[in-house]
Amino acid sequence: MLESLIRVRDLLNPYAYLDVTVFDPSPNPWCGPNYAPDMPEALTNVYTSDMSVRYWDTEHVADWLKANGYAHFAGTMFAPRAIIGKYFQDSAKKSIACMNTFEYIREQATKVTLSDCVAVETPTRNYKFDYVVLCMGGATSSDPYGLQGQDKFFSTPYPLKETLSSIGADERVGIIGSGLSAVDLTLGLMAKNHRGPITLMSRRGLLPSVRRPPVKYSLQYFTVKGVEDIVAAKGSLSIRDLIKLTYRELDHAGASKQEIIDEVLSERYGIDRLRLQMARLDDGGIASQLCIKILATACEDAWYFLSCAEKKFLYSNFRHIVYSLCCPMPKHRAAQILRLADSGQLSILRGLRSVSKDEQGHFVAFAEGNSTIRFDRVFSAISGESRPSPLALPLIEGLLKTGQASPHPLGGLNVERTTSRLIDALNRPQTQIYALGNTVSGALYIFNGIFLLARRSAHVAQSIVEHQKATKTARHSPRSIYA
Repeated sequence: MLESLIRVRDLLNPYAYLDVTVFDPSPNPWCGPNYAPDMPEALTNVYTSDMSVRYWDTEHVADWLKANGYAHFAGTMFAPRAIIGKYFQDSAKKSIACMNTFEYIREQATKVTLSDCVAVETPTRNYKFDYVVLCMGGATSSDPYGLQGQDKFFSTPYPLKETLSSIGADERVGIIGSGLSAVDLTLGLMAKNHRGPITLMSRRGLLPSVRRPPVKYSLQYFTVKGVEDIVAAKGSLSIRDLIKLTYRELDHAGASKQEIIDEVLSERYGIDRLRLQMARLDDGGIASQLCIKILATACEDAWYFLSCAEKKFLYSNFRHIVYSLCCPMPKHRAAQILRLADSGQLSILRGLRSVSKDEQGHFVAFAEGNSTIRFDRVFSAISGESRPSPLALPLIEGLLKTGQASPHPLGGLNVERTTSRLIDALNRPQTQIYALGNTVSGALYIFNGIFLLARRSAHVAQSIVEHQKATKTARHSPRSIYA
């Protein structure tokens, strides 16, 4: 957001006074818990080339990696999250130097109200701004079976360097979830030379897909403009329209439609699905890579135009598949997981129903069609990021109570598609309050990738500067915040 504000200010209104205040009580400024210092097994799941804080300058992250001794991670490579966290921190420091005024306040913003200006409250004082951008993160932990407070239960695997510090080498470990965080945790255990059995358990037993080799291809049909053209012609957008658009794109690229159909409707799961994907990895197929491009390019806009009923249908039935496909794991990690499973140390449990603790102090998991399984230690590796951070809830509830925001049926707050302005209770865009990331988890389907956040922050910055330039009412404008 900082980089985008500076760029748009310099392009559209270079004489504007840029005065920014950031509110963040986090112990890890600029990188949050996801990119805080940790073991190298806490790995990014996208190429570093897609992690630039500058949406318009994809080489920015590569330049930093090369200048700081991490050139081997540049391009289509995967870096430990802690290294990307350093990149975010350095980028923020350089951005601050380009502003007229900057203040960092290590407090939680608890309330936002709008009148002539935007008022922000913290536990100690009040502040006034011309614009506010809500960039609050998601929940960092998940406890689906009410185990919080139980000895040897961890509601989050992170930071790995802390949660794995006291584990016994022969303990039986249960991991709730089978996504990327579960993979991080499993490989973190192996880095600690863990000898005991490890079980990944979830309702569907679906591991992340395996990332296929990158392809160079520019989308021709399934683009934001392509989506907008359909809406302009029909007045609406349906799932059927999106399927046709996807097929048209795949046909143009010479990609196999059947490859995607097999992935979306596959009855395989766990290690069986992983083994098949590894066997097909170098077969020349490009459909999966194109679908990742589609999701990163136009999914948010397409989702926005779907009816509420179709959104709920997709959310309930295909969200897990979408995340598996759009957030695949690197080939070398998939190979590690496969070797671990073949050795008998790792197993995948599908149909998880419950996890509890018995009188002997053991965790007991029950899955559909299976007998009970006991563990010495249990981690929850279910992502809580689809939910706003608990620290953000008072602020969100306050906005809803005053009608300055409206709730989305699938969670989070409603925002305007092209600007990320909050939509109030009367369905009006708020020109002075914006929101990104987890705060708008229902309005935007794939909402928390760095690439998507960087692009959307550019839209926010442009909206702020254009509005300020048009109104010219603020003495120091734009003054904005992260909350």
